[in-house]
Amino acid sequence: MADFDHFEQTRKAIIDAAATGMEKAMLKLQADTQAITHVDTGALRRSWTHKVTKQGASVYGAVGSNLKYAVYEDDYHGNLSVALNNDFQELVDTVAQAVKSAGG
Repeated sequence: MADFDHFEQTRKAIIDAAATGMEKAMLKLQADTQAITHVDTGALRRSWTHKVTKQGASVYGAVGSNLKYAVYEDDYHGNLSVALNNDFQELVDTVAQAVKSAGG
């Protein structure tokens, strides 16, 4: 039973580390999205937020805006799309490094 307990503790540590890495990655993506967002009034730039969710052994990260026109601005100016494209490998590496440091 001790082996199972060790396995379960390691599994939880890896999931928690992935969530920590995802938080760091989403903060970077949010900041970079805000930095390149086209500004008329600044409302869109201020509206970008991020969220990290754990569901079982899965960790999800998202950056978005609650403004209805954000998707249209992204289509035209590429705010989030450009930031994601520019940052993608760094975001992946951030999460991977966090998991690796946890022993995964």
